[in-house]
Amino acid sequence: MAPDSREADYGDVLSRRRMLAVTGASGMAALAGCAGGNGGEETGTGGGGGDTDSTSGGGSETSAGTGSGDVQVHDATFVNAYTGNPVDLHFNSSATQNFSWPAGRAVFAPYLKYSFNEKRFLMGALEDLQIQNQEVTLTFREDLKWSDGDDWTTEDFEVQIRLAKKTEASIWGYLDDYEIVDERTAKLMLTGPTNPQIVKFELTNFFVDTKKETHQQWLDKDAAEFLQWAWEEPIASGMFKFVGKDQQAFEFERNPEFYNANNVNFGRYLIESYGGNTAQHQALISGTEADAATSLFTPPEIADRFPDHVVEVNIPAKWGYGIVFNHDDPHFGKRAVRQAVAHVINRQSLVDNAGPRTKFVAPIPCGIAPKDQENWLGDWYGDFETYGPKSTNAEKATQLLEEAGYSKQNGVWRNDEGKLGGNYYSPAGWTDWTTMTQTVVSQLNEFGFDFSVSTKPTNDWFGQYSASNFQMGSLYWLPGGSRSAFPYFPLYYQLMGTDIGGGHGYREIAKSEQTVPGRDGEEMTLTPLDVCQKIAQQSSNEESRPFVQQSAWYNHIDLPFLGLVSKFEQSWVTDDEWTTASEGSPNRRVKWPPFWWVHEGELQYEA
Repeated sequence: MAPDSREADYGDVLSRRRMLAVTGASGMAALAGCAGGNGGEETGTGGGGGDTDSTSGGGSETSAGTGSGDVQVHDATFVNAYTGNPVDLHFNSSATQNFSWPAGRAVFAPYLKYSFNEKRFLMGALEDLQIQNQEVTLTFREDLKWSDGDDWTTEDFEVQIRLAKKTEASIWGYLDDYEIVDERTAKLMLTGPTNPQIVKFELTNFFVDTKKETHQQWLDKDAAEFLQWAWEEPIASGMFKFVGKDQQAFEFERNPEFYNANNVNFGRYLIESYGGNTAQHQALISGTEADAATSLFTPPEIADRFPDHVVEVNIPAKWGYGIVFNHDDPHFGKRAVRQAVAHVINRQSLVDNAGPRTKFVAPIPCGIAPKDQENWLGDWYGDFETYGPKSTNAEKATQLLEEAGYSKQNGVWRNDEGKLGGNYYSPAGWTDWTTMTQTVVSQLNEFGFDFSVSTKPTNDWFGQYSASNFQMGSLYWLPGGSRSAFPYFPLYYQLMGTDIGGGHGYREIAKSEQTVPGRDGEEMTLTPLDVCQKIAQQSSNEESRPFVQQSAWYNHIDLPFLGLVSKFEQSWVTDDEWTTASEGSPNRRVKWPPFWWVHEGELQYEA
């Protein structure tokens, strides 16, 4: 999602594109030099190289380098549109706040991916994955190499898994130890019985992005130092190798050492930065300025203006708009106040206002992705409080607040500690989120809260929550991606606030014994984190189900977060000069088409 751009921003993009068409791919360095920039990594978007009606930068062919076999490599540039300033970002995937995930997907090979088409895992850098009893055997491809010509070995993996432990990566919640078997094989020893789905989804977050020679320096240093390291010039393991970056774009070129190099028949890849959603929309409407947009919210009236060769790919996001509460706040730390908020908000109105084409409500705010709730909750499903997904229940909200000691004075709810309200934070430039935030705040204020919308640049938005400097505000309520299809991950995320460092003040609550009304009318006493972790510790989904039900029940009553809306991702690719994966392909709905399709040879230049 990106901020709306000014007309001048879009003009700058076009002017730069014309310069690139004249100077060629190496013109990036000249432009960076003229601008006085030294590059940076960001979630920029790719842009094409043509100056007339083609984004390919020409169709001439060159012979390929090492590892290319008989493939003819075209002198063509694929332009992937995105929003952000590359100068601000880097390639250290452990330092998530400033890591450029699109750029990372261009240069780093994934361990494995998840196909939403077929609900199965697809191998990347892994050749084989075996999970037996409490042991996971990882077998990596024999032809896995680095772009500098070095072979990848399990010495690189050992540095990666040790750094993952140092930074308390979630996979170490299930591991006791690891063992290096040989140069291509490693084993992970699990702490106990573990649902195999947990291990596989954890591994979808792993990329071949750690090289012994570049990363071992951090093994003996504090984790904080490593997490502040900006890796500016990565050594690639994936489809493309890094050339440079500036304020406008990341530039990559084909990596002949990539194990699937024969699948890559074009020479250059740009992730080009646009000023926001509007600029990306304009680029796709033009039909010539961009070849793709990895993730771009597009309302129906805009999508209808796209040329026929702009193809939409909808992928379950398992992510979406929600509310995070500060549980240390004297007001929103109260369960009754949080439940009142849930009763006031008409979730369907958020969808209607911000994008009914791709968005949908959470039937029950319970920490489980909407489309997975009935399956996992089973015969418990009908007993959950829905908080009225398509209505405002002012009567119930009023009752809850009055019982909690609040009264309405001059149209605003308050108690002796003050009024219910404050700054409601939202990320600047996320146009659909801005609409939903305005809808939420309007509904709450009409009922008697006193909120003001405060939009922040993304980093500052996260910063407010990480520092616990808020009352409540917008934040995604599912961690996103394929892993959110397994309830453990979103339920754990909401308890621990992993993406904001626990800034919502719920971690200690989750670790202590809590009592809530039970499904049968009796009280339910549990330690929320313990029950959630038991989901992961079962050997099958059916054994996990009772703990999913208990954890979701607790979640929907105490509301660590409030889940409101989820969505389908909108990924856009063009098929006038590029091939695309067919509807029946297992690769069709894998995150993300502009990257994984290249990996699999389903996105190629058509001469």
